[in-house]
Amino acid sequence: MKTTSFLHSGSIGDVWASIPAMREFYKKTGSKVDLYLVSGQKAFYYEGATHPTTDPTTGSNVMLNDAAINMMIPLLMEQEFISSCAIWKHEKILVDLNKIRDTFVNMPYHSLSKWYFYVYPDLTCNLANQYIFVPDSSKNLAQNKIIITRSERYLNPNINYKFIKKYEKEVLFVGTELEYKIFTLRYNLSVERLIINNFLELAQALKQCKFHISNQTQAAQISEGLKTPRIIELCSFAPNVDVVGENAFEFYSQDALEMFVRMLMGEGIVPINNGFPLPPPLNVTP
Repeated sequence: MKTTSFLHSGSIGDVWASIPAMREFYKKTGSKVDLYLVSGQKAFYYEGATHPTTDPTTGSNVMLNDAAINMMIPLLMEQEFISSCAIWKHEKILVDLNKIRDTFVNMPYHSLSKWYFYVYPDLTCNLANQYIFVPDSSKNLAQNKIIITRSERYLNPNINYKFIKKYEKEVLFVGTELEYKIFTLRYNLSVERLIINNFLELAQALKQCKFHISNQTQAAQISEGLKTPRIIELCSFAPNVDVVGENAFEFYSQDALEMFVRMLMGEGIVPINNGFPLPPPLNVTP
């Protein structure tokens, strides 16, 4: 089988977002992908941003470290177009996915997956189709559960998750211990935390769950690829997780979040404020 070497030094979510382009490459060329991931690339998200992926020696933020890559490999190797996946040791590279950072793609706006299309337009494909596939798990990871992921960055400060109290017995939180503590303490919630061994298990849990609520995390990129029913909290200064397809919702407002949850819970659409909200009138001087 012919293979082609690809390189990626971006974050976990950036790698998931590049899957449609890599899959399209395989579809058009018949060549599988040898994917190399760069460990230790310095990262800066925005001033004050906190990220759990750090250099184990210095504690500084990095895009990927060895531990993150080892968690990613099982999910990547389940994709039929990937022949191998490993930490980059300066092997020769033919396709450099990091060119999204050297080319104008209007970063940090728009869809992460489309950034690769702007650099490699011949790899443009339909993002409404499922593009991440995983086998069913023999474990009951999240059957009939609502999965919530919420990181410490790219948040919408106007959103309050206290309303989840009504559903908390049906909720599983997936994230770091710190993310879990922040979420449950901030909103006075008693929800169970699902601990995963790798990102293949996370994808399998997302495949099983009733639906997924997330901010702009790498988990949101997985549920988008799986086409799990999903509700995504958008960050106003960097909205770059566009969801497409059925049962795919994005929100900026509290009302919209709660309405989407009711819809996916099968409770129907309850009109907001006795009717769907209209934008405020323009302040036009005659």
